[in-house]
Formats: sequence, C-alpha cells, structure tokens
Amino acid sequence: MSLINQVIQSFPGLVAVKKLTGEHVVVNEGYQGFFPFDIHGLTLDDIIEKIEDKDVIDLLLQCKVNDAAALAEPDKMKTSIETFNDTSFESVRYIMQEGDEEFMALLSWDITEKVKTQHKLNQRLQHDDLTGIANKTALMQRTFYNNNTVVYLDLDNFKRINDTFGHLKGDEMLRKFALYINSQLRDKDTIYRVGGDEFVVVFEDVGKVKIDQRLTQIRNDMELDKDFLGISFSFGLHVMSHDITLSGALESADKLLYVSKQLRKSQR
Repeated sequence: MSLINQVIQSFPGLVAVKKLTGEHVVVNEGYQGFFPFDIHGLTLDDIIEKIEDKDVIDLLLQCKVNDAAALAEPDKMKTSIETFNDTSFESVRYIMQEGDEEFMALLSWDITEKVKTQHKLNQRLQHDDLTGIANKTALMQRTFYNNNTVVYLDLDNFKRINDTFGHLKGDEMLRKFALYINSQLRDKDTIYRVGGDEFVVVFEDVGKVKIDQRLTQIRNDMELDKDFLGISFSFGLHVMSHDITLSGALESADKLLYVSKQLRKSQR
C-alpha cells in the first residue's frame, strides 16, 4: 500500500475523491461502509437510485447540496455539517488538480460529541440557574412574529418575603412561582426570568383580552393559596407588530405594568 493510500485508509473519518461530474474515484473504508455495493464510478444520483435506506438517501441529498456549493466557488475550501441519524459530521470540500483533470476532495469526521456538548452549553446559557426556566438571553435570541404577545410580569412586595423569611425562602418562592406560572401556560407559550423578581411571558395566537383574563385568574388562584405566602403579581402586555422591536415592546409592557401596579396599590 502506498503512503497516500495508507493516509486515506487510516484517516479517522470519511474520505472521498470525485470527478467534477460526480463519479467516485477514490473512497476509504469508512465512506464505502455506508453502502452495500461498490460505489467506484458512481455518482450520488446513481447511488440514490440503487439504495433503499431512507436515512442514507437523506445523507446523500445533504451531500449533493454541499457538493454544489463547493462547485459554485471552486477557489474556496467549503466547510459544512451533515447529519446521519443521531450522528453529526463536519465536512471539508475543495477542488484539487491531478495532471490536466480536476477533482473534488471530501474529508469528513464525526463531531457528534462536540455538537452535544455545544447543545448542553447553549441550554445552560439560555436557562436561569435558580428557577430552571428560560432566561433573558433566550428571550433576546428568540424570533418574534405578529401573533406574539409580550407580557411583562413583576411580583408585588417581594421584598417582604426576603425581609421576613430570609433570602433562601425568597429563592424558594421564586422557583415555586416560576414553575407554577409555567405549569399554567400552554406548550407554545414561554416564561422567561429577566431579573430578580421580574418575568416575561410570550404568548402565541391568543388575544389581549383572553391573556388578561387568564393571568388574572392565575393571580386570583395564587392569592388564595397559602403556600405562596401572600405573593401576587402585576403585569402589562404588548402585542408584537412589524414596526416595533422586542426592546420597544418590553418597554411598552413595562410601562403598563407600572400603571397596573400603582392602580392595585391604590385599591388595597
């Protein structure tokens, strides 16, 4: 075995060299192992016609798209991600020349553990350590649509809990409150903790009147539950539209929250 062949076969991943017309010229055992027949001389389309495994076909369709991207910019090395079942591959494609003929070289390796680690890190970065719900980072990275309503929500007189029972009890009540609100929401609605005792709820496909009624009912139920130690909350809401940013919607909802809080104080 020549040194070049040894390098190709011992590469800890997948190696393939194709003509620019798509026919496979060189593959290593890792690449060939995806197929139950010899693929030398075959294009991806040829293989797709002969194979029945839907997962492999899906992988090959991803490869076709990324091959086309590499061919569109032959002077650049193209990096892409392909997935096969629960496995993720990072691939590099580039155009090489041998004599008077050009070929596409593909090197690909398993990055599944890296992807899982990154996903776990992103999950941690987007979740509040105390309550376990989504945090402000997740809120700011969310995509919003005109059917979304942003609700700014703030606990009333929460300082009394810390002053009377201590901060550990205060933390416990924050967790209890966050989990309770979350349990009262639909699957497509999300609660975020954005500050000490400040939360934002994003509702989808529901009108302001129904949201107001639902949150008022939740608040009434909480106020009757002795386990909440008298905790209550005020809220303000703003319906998203194409002409307002998330920051603008939050500012508007926060102002309405303040008005609601002052009104509730005057009624006590």
